[in-house]
Amino acid sequence: MNHNHLFVTWREPEGLIHPVGRLTKRVSEGAQLFQFVYVKNAEHLTAKGLPLLPGLPDLYKFYESKILFPVFRKRQMPRKRPDYEEYLETLDLPMGTDPFEVMARSEGRKLIDRVEVFAPPTRNEYGALTTLFFARGIRHREGALEIVKNLKVGDQLTLADEPDNKVNSLAIHLDSKQGGPIGWLPNYLINTVRDIRQLAGHDAVTVTADHINKPEVAPYMRLICRLTSPWPDGYEPFSDADFQPIINPSPENLST
Repeated sequence: MNHNHLFVTWREPEGLIHPVGRLTKRVSEGAQLFQFVYVKNAEHLTAKGLPLLPGLPDLYKFYESKILFPVFRKRQMPRKRPDYEEYLETLDLPMGTDPFEVMARSEGRKLIDRVEVFAPPTRNEYGALTTLFFARGIRHREGALEIVKNLKVGDQLTLADEPDNKVNSLAIHLDSKQGGPIGWLPNYLINTVRDIRQLAGHDAVTVTADHINKPEVAPYMRLICRLTSPWPDGYEPFSDADFQPIINPSPENLST
């Protein structure tokens, strides 16, 4: 699953995740080029006091660079670190995986700030929509750590709306097939699930355990899930106005 662009988000202390930008990697004749642009949702957030990303100070600039922008580069573990192979095992990735793909799988999460990234869904070999994600909030659900420890790869998880959630009334929580609590679907996937339910039926979306890490791994990286569904004709995830670039690339908007 190779991704050439990632959405960049800002996570509130309460856990809500807001899209703020789009990061793209392009390769031509062996040379890499990275591009970043803020998306329209960032305009609303900056009006409420959200700071712009370090090193990317202009909301209306289309950024290009031959090297990855520092705010994202620091989300990539150096490949020379002795625990790098163990880190890739945690992400269920083989040695040699492109660092951009590693960042996509890890969601770029760091304790030092609230910036994250995520990759849009892709089509699998059968034409279905599929994406991987970390189950959120495992440590906040009683008994979840023990349930996750006993999961097996391929186990199906259930999705249930949680309209009484105090942080987000659209929240969707994850449970084991037997009903035990696990965590929550990331907020950035909620609208995708709602769209597919409307277009293809409420039971069209399935979620399974794709990779279970050892108990000593931090709870936020304990369980990688796979979401799969039909890909409705004409549907494009994350195509609503909030995810659209504020500006399009043009010579006067470029910055290196």
